[in-house]
Amino acid sequence: MKWTMGNSTGNIRSFRIRSAMLSAVLVVMVAVLAGCESDDDCLNCVELPPPVVPTGVHSISGDDLVTVRWYDISYVPYDGSYNENVVKYYIYSRFYEEGDHSIPDREFFFIGEVAWDENYDDYTGLHWFDDYDAVNGDQYEYAVAAVNAAGAESALSFEFVVDAPLPMSPQNINGNFMPLTLYDGNGPQANMSGFDFAEAAGNQGNLNAGRVDPAINSYDIEIIFEGDVPYVLANPSRVVLQDFGVFTSDQGQLIFEGVSWAPADGYSQTGKIELVAGHIYVVEIQAPQLHYAKFGVTGTYTDPKSVDIIWAYQTIAGLPELKAPEDLETGPAKPRIVSF
Repeated sequence: MKWTMGNSTGNIRSFRIRSAMLSAVLVVMVAVLAGCESDDDCLNCVELPPPVVPTGVHSISGDDLVTVRWYDISYVPYDGSYNENVVKYYIYSRFYEEGDHSIPDREFFFIGEVAWDENYDDYTGLHWFDDYDAVNGDQYEYAVAAVNAAGAESALSFEFVVDAPLPMSPQNINGNFMPLTLYDGNGPQANMSGFDFAEAAGNQGNLNAGRVDPAINSYDIEIIFEGDVPYVLANPSRVVLQDFGVFTSDQGQLIFEGVSWAPADGYSQTGKIELVAGHIYVVEIQAPQLHYAKFGVTGTYTDPKSVDIIWAYQTIAGLPELKAPEDLETGPAKPRIVSF
């Protein structure tokens, strides 16, 4: 695989290139001042080998956002202080098309960097980088390299990391999803009982986007109550559903990232499923093109009869990826990568 700081194909972010060029100039100046006249890989005339390759690289899909994460690399004396063997990490990406991961010399482009003491979570042992230039509807491949004080880079990370950001329920300033209320299709507010995922994805500035009157509008799902029990009905002309089960934290909060991939089978053919708070449901929309979506139930109510949901919709036809952002503070602690 190749990686570059340049813009030979026109899809690199120009402002990040300028920052990288400035960093490269500063590295050269430091090397000259230190007396390294002929060896770019030394610092104070002591040769620094390239760092080891970052490991544990993975990504998290967001809404016009992809978060790339990897394990911290630690060299002796392992005291959490500055160490010239790894001073920062470079993050690379490329546009991805199905099947081209088999091309060994595919070219990656520099999109940013993270210092050794930035964007780091002690609990998980992970660094992270937020790619806010990612766009819903495109797929990206990512890789990470470690950099030492002399500017020498490791090889690119070996993990195959592809991500596709996707539209989902809006979030408040604290990063919490804002639920949408759907009402009983058999009740007085039946005109707000339907939901259309594509319509919601195309109008995210409206907090009520996607909520429709199923009697007169295109819809994917509809909410009805039988007594005090809520159900979801699939549009029989194009939608099948699957209850993927309960996904809640110890505090009872819905873990929306718990369902990251739509299955190929297992969908109910009855078109009717009981709704339970804390459950996530996967949606296969079969027309006009195959798309996948999911919604989670955050609450059910009897006065008025209604259900609160949060949702995500994959705009890339046929792609079953449905991952939402996850909290960096969750998960057990993991050891740092140690090198000698």
